[in-house]
Amino acid sequence: MNFLIRVFLLVSLGLVSSFAKANSPDLELARNLIVEGKPADAYTLLEPYEIELAGNTRFDYLLGLAALNSGQAGKASLILERVLAVDPMHAAARVDLGRAYYLLGDSERARAEFTRALAFNPPPAAQATIIMYLGKIERPDSKPPTLFTGYFEAGGGHNNNVNNSTSQSQISVPILLNTQLALNAANVKTGDSYLGLAAGAEIIRPISTNWSLYSGVDMHSRNDLKQHDFDILALDGRIGASYSKNAEQIKAGLVAGQFNLGGAANHKSDGLNAEWKHTCNAANQSVLFGQYMLYRYPDQALASNDFNQTIAGLGWIHSTADGRATVSGSLYGGNEHDTNGRIDGGKSIKGVRLSGQLSFLENLDMFASGGIQWGKYDQTNPSFLMMRDDHLTDFTVGLSYHYSPNWTLRPQINLIKNQSNIVVDQYDQADISVTLRRDFK
Repeated sequence: MNFLIRVFLLVSLGLVSSFAKANSPDLELARNLIVEGKPADAYTLLEPYEIELAGNTRFDYLLGLAALNSGQAGKASLILERVLAVDPMHAAARVDLGRAYYLLGDSERARAEFTRALAFNPPPAAQATIIMYLGKIERPDSKPPTLFTGYFEAGGGHNNNVNNSTSQSQISVPILLNTQLALNAANVKTGDSYLGLAAGAEIIRPISTNWSLYSGVDMHSRNDLKQHDFDILALDGRIGASYSKNAEQIKAGLVAGQFNLGGAANHKSDGLNAEWKHTCNAANQSVLFGQYMLYRYPDQALASNDFNQTIAGLGWIHSTADGRATVSGSLYGGNEHDTNGRIDGGKSIKGVRLSGQLSFLENLDMFASGGIQWGKYDQTNPSFLMMRDDHLTDFTVGLSYHYSPNWTLRPQINLIKNQSNIVVDQYDQADISVTLRRDFK
């Protein structure tokens, strides 16, 4: 009898499990349908399960997004409100609720939702969407408002190679018949702890429905606790214009910068850059970019390092339907033309970069980025009797904890390794830091 009871229970549990599986919607299929531009099909797939699964934020968000993108703004607003009642920090739902209110003609509620969503520091694609809708809401005379953003960062860490130098204290020089030479201590790998500061601001001034002017500045500093000869101060500025219409955004402008090392100007950089973004759909953007820069070293002892750099490339940005993950990649190439007799001559450049961000919780993200760059010079180095060939890799991983809408705590690790056939240009570096950031919007 006990055996029959156990068999009955096992069969019953199996039937219940099968029934549950049969009556659960395929959320991944629904997400893919939305990404592919078939929101009505996604809504048809999900809607029969609404009564059963209402309150499940993942289900509700996909159902609300499907309703919104298929023209049911009223229905979408009710569903997305349900998402935010359960999870008030669901940034993607807040953006789409703002879109729903906008389509319903409720500008005040739309503005409130977009403003709250912007405070969560969403990905660039989402920020662009929010800014576009806020512009539409605020312009009574078809002129969007001037937008101002800024930030301030403070932190500290430890870098095991503040001077980007080789770990070898003695090197062999071929031109001197492989004589062993001792390097100056300033040219040997040296570590130190540091304090860092950064700040920046940008103003975007729309001048018509499609055209805007922008300008911005950034400052970054690293102050070593002992090795002050390698303190860093970088100042960068930009000004230009952007054009946006439908799926296209084109930006071009002037850039200028100065890099100080040890309290003195090391080099200056001035030039032009341009970028063209095409929004393929709600989840994907393609990017074309290019820049032309002049690098100049004001110290006469370093002036032979002057060069002009040309870089161009293409990239791709992908965001998941729920906005919790973003991945991007780019390929680029170019060259450096030496203008003042650089010892290694000109350089050809090619590289690849990948990056991603994943939200574990609404206030906790993980991010990672990495790249490989190949640099091949075109003149024989007279001391080492070979053409320099570099292979630079870097990798960064960290966490962003948003303990309030405008404050972020960011611990991270950054690793760099430059492999070179000339020993004095070969180095590796590890940097561990913690930064506190305040955003102003």
